[in-house]
Parts: sequence; structure tokens; C-alpha cells
Amino acid sequence: MFIMALFLWGIAAWWGLACMNLAANWLLLPRLSRMGCSEPPPSLSVVIPARDEERDIGAAVTSHCTQDYPGLRVVVVDDRSTDGTRAILDRLAQRYESLEVVDGREPPRGWLGKPHAIMLGLDHVRSDLVLVVDADVRMDPGVLHRAAGEMVRHDLDCLLMIPELEGRGLEPMVMSFWPALLLYIAPSYLMNLPTLKSLATGAPSGLLVRREALEAAGGMAAIAMEIPNDAALGKLMKRYRGRYRVVLAMDCVRVRMYRGLRECVKGFTKNCYRFYLGNPVLALAAKVDDLSVHCLPLLAVAGALIFPALRPIAAPGAIALTAGIICNALSGLRGRQALWTAFVFPLRSVLWTYILLLSVRQYYGRGIEWRGRRYGRIK
Repeated sequence: MFIMALFLWGIAAWWGLACMNLAANWLLLPRLSRMGCSEPPPSLSVVIPARDEERDIGAAVTSHCTQDYPGLRVVVVDDRSTDGTRAILDRLAQRYESLEVVDGREPPRGWLGKPHAIMLGLDHVRSDLVLVVDADVRMDPGVLHRAAGEMVRHDLDCLLMIPELEGRGLEPMVMSFWPALLLYIAPSYLMNLPTLKSLATGAPSGLLVRREALEAAGGMAAIAMEIPNDAALGKLMKRYRGRYRVVLAMDCVRVRMYRGLRECVKGFTKNCYRFYLGNPVLALAAKVDDLSVHCLPLLAVAGALIFPALRPIAAPGAIALTAGIICNALSGLRGRQALWTAFVFPLRSVLWTYILLLSVRQYYGRGIEWRGRRYGRIK
């Protein structure tokens, strides 16, 4: 019992550090500035890869084409869609002169479909700045002007705008992991230190990059087989010369990636194991840690209520559980997630463990498959 109590006190200490990390991220992670460029802004293009996106493409592309940005070009690569995506794009192209629709091609050997589609889009732009963004991301008016201002004022090669991950019904059970990881698990504020070139990530909202720097860093060919490619692009740009910045933009950039809990599970299954670099030891260690700190406090409190012999572990379990609820409530508040997710965060860890197991089975079985393309096992 003493060993179990000691272990739970260690978990309570972990949650104490998580609270401190949350406070640091809350204070030190900047929000997207409301200031645009004080001088004529650099030329900017938006590149959007789209494959079977009829559900979201209309609202997303419209939000980009209606940005008040001088000389803006929006290039959408229709990556051989089989649904109504192309028809929607053709209608939008008649409405917006800034929109260009590019025909995609099947990716050659050594390329995944999405990086290849982005590369095709980049071939059609010559602007100073390029926003590489998913086909389901919506931005409020003025966001691109504000983002360009960040690039100019901080002399950046890459800007990552953290979006709100929208969810309805049970979808926040999965999506609330994102603000939790960003705000209390990881020291995300350290990503803005240029010297830490290995510390970077991406997001569904895409990245605003300096085109010249992207080409010098190796371009999309350098991450042609990377899943998730947005994180790989962020790391590529950070490694180049460290001029990389993360800002919170949940109030003006949003994306609803999936519809329904089942679709969330399927969508994240394709790349969950790749977050652990396809390394089973790393994945196992991370999951043991995750389940321990997120689930054991609840089990300890419940066990102590049922079995008197377990009362010595009630105090550390209750402290850790309370800290967990507070951390998840505050990170969810900043990430615009439903408040109820703060009270079921242990179930979220169990659900993500299930997603990881599905991802491992897929990886060592038939390999990666998404949107009608099968790639096999990706090293």
C-alpha cells in the first residue's frame, strides 16, 4: 500500500507541474496580433490541397477568397476528387477572380497524395508568402493581413496559427486532446525559441511560410512521405534557421475535421502511430505514462470509496484528480472546447489508447489508407 500511495503522490506531483506548465503556456504563448502590416504587405497566396472535400470546401475557400488582402491568390488543387468537390470549385471560380483551380495528378512513387498536391499548388504561385492550409479551415475576415503582419514584424520564415478544433456531440471527447497537449502537457511556449530547432509542430490550420525559405529548406520533396505532413512541414521550417513562431488563433481560425465519434476515430487512426515515429517502445512508454497520470487518480478515489483498505491512497488520488479537472477545464476554455470534457478526461485517454491500437494494427497490417488511396507501411 505504501508503494501505491507513493506512486500516486508522484502522479499528484506530475499534475502540479502540469498546472505550472499550463500557467506558463497561458502567459507566454502569444495570441495572433490584431495589427496588420504597417507598410504595404508582402504578396501572399493560399495553397489548398483538396480531395473529396465537398462537405467543407465551399465555406473554407470562400473564407479565403473574401479576405481583404491586396493581390491575394487562392490556388486549390483538386486532387482527383470523386465527389462534388470540383463542381463546387468551378462555381466558386466564376464568383472569385482570385481563385484558381488546378488539376491534381496521381502521386508518383515516393510521394503521398497530400504533399504531392501541395507541391503542384506551389508550382503555380510566385508570392513572397504562402499559406499552406487544409480544405476545411475557415478564417475570419482580416486574419491573413494580421498573420502577414506577424511575419514582417518578427522576421519569420514560418507562422503557425493554432485553430479551434470544432466538435459536436461526442466529438470533443477526441478533439479536447489537442488543447490539453498544447497547454498543460507540452511546454509549447518553448517552440518560439529560435535556438530549439527540433521543437516545432504543425496544425490543421496549416502554416504561413516564406516561399524562398521553404524552397531553401528542401520544399515539399523533403517531407514527401511524412504523416502527419503539417507537423513535418513545421519541423522542416524550424530546423532551417529557427525563424518560426506559434500563435493562438482559436478566436478567428476554426476547423471541424470530422463528423461524429466514429469518423474521428477513423480519421486519427491513419496517423496516430506516426506521432510516435512508428516506434513501438516510444508509443508504449508514452501510453503507460498517459494512462497512469490520467486514469489512476480516478481509480484510486473510486477504489478508496468502495474498499476501506485503500483509503491511504485517497488523498493523493483526489489531489491529482482535482488538478486534472482544473487543467482540462482551463485548457479547454482556451481551446474553446466543451466544458464537460474536463470531467471525463480519463475516458479520453482510454479512447486515444484505442485509437493508437487501431493505428498500430493498421500500420503493421494493410498499411496507411485514406481517401481511396493505399500507401502500405510508411517508414
